[in-house]
Amino acid sequence: MFSDPVNAVDPTHRLVTRNLSGVKDWDEAGGVTVENQAIAILLEYGTTVHLCLDPKHSQFKTVQNKFTRVPELERTIIGSDQEYLVSIPENRALVESLLAISACETDEWVDRTFYLTEFAILNGRSWVYRSVPHETHIREINATEHDGVIQKLNEALEQVRGSAVVPFDGLVSWTAEAKDYKLDWNALYRHTGKDAYVGYDLERLQHVVVQFSENSLHLDWRSTSEESLVRRTIWRVLDSEATTPPDQIGLPRGEQEKKVVSALHWLRANLNYSYDIEE
Repeated sequence: MFSDPVNAVDPTHRLVTRNLSGVKDWDEAGGVTVENQAIAILLEYGTTVHLCLDPKHSQFKTVQNKFTRVPELERTIIGSDQEYLVSIPENRALVESLLAISACETDEWVDRTFYLTEFAILNGRSWVYRSVPHETHIREINATEHDGVIQKLNEALEQVRGSAVVPFDGLVSWTAEAKDYKLDWNALYRHTGKDAYVGYDLERLQHVVVQFSENSLHLDWRSTSEESLVRRTIWRVLDSEATTPPDQIGLPRGEQEKKVVSALHWLRANLNYSYDIEE
């Protein structure tokens, strides 16, 4: 997304929001509202905002007049045709006006989700936050030089259902019974060779029994027959093995075992998953 040297640092965390039933982007727990709440905190750690805007955006003329057009050879966002920047905090209100949407205002929602094509907060030549609004999995944070920012974000999101800031590479990884696992915010992954993983959707997880004496987890999943036709079709076409999650997996021994169980509790509490945990 970024040109050198801005892209030199990998993300440390990501902002995530579950697709809760009945929740719209402009609701308190909705994806756009949550991201705007996070951005309000992250702006405190930046010196400039860079963004790419489609000319169809209703505020395109305002951006042209009040933001600085970035020359092609100086662009930080790879592949951008319309990259603009503005300094903060003096132009913070202008930035926030571009991000805000009102309830049920579909034109504002289209502007915010599709015609604002990329958004980034930089501190000098180091990036703090980057987002592709229509790709909700790209809400990445670089907290490398910003002590306390992750704690601030999670405190702000503590009362928001289904959203949190999580480590970019997953909450915990482990090896048991010659199998490699990773627990991320949305799925339990099992390594299947090289860089390939099969993922089991945590939305389907109903009950977890921790067997410390056996170093294992017993897992009860909702049947695929209860899922939508669209989701079942996607699983069968793209990842057929994901339709049959395991009912038991091994746990590592010692402190790592506690980290796995703790991560399951953390996800349930902070992302409001409905599964139960029995120890």
